[in-house]
Amino acid sequence: MMKKREYRLLGAAIMAMLTFSAALPAEASGVEITKPGEAAETVQKALQQPVKQVNFENMLLADKLPAASNPPEAETLKIDLKGAVSTAIQNNRDIRISEYALTEAEASVSEAAAAKNPSLAYTFSAGRSKSGSGTSGRVASIQESFGNGLNVTWPLWTGGRVEGLINAARYQRDAAEEAVYLSEAETKLSATSAYYQYLEAINLEDVSRESVENLSSHLTNVQQQYNAGIVAKLDVLSSNVSLANAKQEYITAKNAKDVAEANLNNIMRLPMSTKLIPIDTSFPEPEFTITMDQALAVADQNRWEILQAEYAYRAAKEQVKVAKSGYLPSVQVGGGYNWEDDDFPGFDHEGWSITGGLSWSLWDGGATDAKIKSANASMHSAEETLQQVRESVALEVKQDYLNILSAKEKIRATEAAVDEAEEAYKIATVRYKSGVGINLDVLDAQYNLNSARTNYITALYDYNVGLATLEKALGIPAVIREETQK
Repeated sequence: MMKKREYRLLGAAIMAMLTFSAALPAEASGVEITKPGEAAETVQKALQQPVKQVNFENMLLADKLPAASNPPEAETLKIDLKGAVSTAIQNNRDIRISEYALTEAEASVSEAAAAKNPSLAYTFSAGRSKSGSGTSGRVASIQESFGNGLNVTWPLWTGGRVEGLINAARYQRDAAEEAVYLSEAETKLSATSAYYQYLEAINLEDVSRESVENLSSHLTNVQQQYNAGIVAKLDVLSSNVSLANAKQEYITAKNAKDVAEANLNNIMRLPMSTKLIPIDTSFPEPEFTITMDQALAVADQNRWEILQAEYAYRAAKEQVKVAKSGYLPSVQVGGGYNWEDDDFPGFDHEGWSITGGLSWSLWDGGATDAKIKSANASMHSAEETLQQVRESVALEVKQDYLNILSAKEKIRATEAAVDEAEEAYKIATVRYKSGVGINLDVLDAQYNLNSARTNYITALYDYNVGLATLEKALGIPAVIREETQK
């Protein structure tokens, strides 16, 4: 009896909910109610009466494209790491932009320093006036005047304002100079990474090609044994699948090599059609003996971002001095030599003058206090930024250092793995040909050999790129200059 009552209550609740939902407007339920068939009508309208005509032509077909000019003949270039980096640094646009910014900053220093020097100005004036009137009985007269003058103004003291602006401009110039060095180092790292990436792609393509050759030879052997009734058809099918996968990996590796070549050409600003041939496709393995403490010390002393932040902090301190100059008087002297005359050009009557003045703002409504407060805030912000940059650089150096150690250990481990994988593959192949081993052993051995060789090449790439990355992190100059040799 109780069970029937529960069903009745549940049924009544469901009916009440359905009735309530039906009574709600579409906006209240949050669901847009459309008429049956409205979506289909919308699509038909878009196809039959389109507002915008969509282009469905396959423009990737050769006969659809406009005629293109004949591309230049591809050039073959033998390259090594030194050539790639040197070419990139010579042609990089970011370096040129930073050099233009340095020239602009140097001009700003000269502009600020000019405020301390005397200024000479020449003035010429001319006038024509009428006095008197014929109606009042007075005779109207026309008067003309011409004047020339040379005036000298020399600010002797500005309360430290000009000196502060000059020093701030010099620090900004120094920061712009560090930006040039940073741009050069970044270009060197980009070119080095791109070169090693190209070497890695070449070596990985060789690994994939050898895998295809090994599996093709193995498939021939399997097919012969199958024809002789020695092995099952499953071995043929499995070998065919493995060979197809290896061919696909080879296509991917070849494409990766072409992309890496194009990337290196782009960094060196060479035509994309240039065919690059590395003089040596093997990876070097230079020594690495620097300690972590040495790396951190060198980076803290030489890193460009730290020097830029320090110059910004010093410039901010100078701006505080500039703001405080509003409390101090300014002194200037001047002099001039003037000529006046009624006739052009006006050099008959001469005179001279010597002037001197002191200006002291006793109350400016609190403007100086506000400027000082703003300058102090900027200075403290620059100081915090300096410390933040130091901490970021220290973390970057430590990460790069540990990555090098890790890559170095991987080289030793993968080097041994390659030797063992090569031997295992030879054994598996001989055993299968002798009828002792199974097909899966050969396929697994080939897969392990590919993995071992790939890991070894990747470890060498990581090690060499890691060294270049740490070099940049330490602030090692990319271009040798007299000041960097001291």
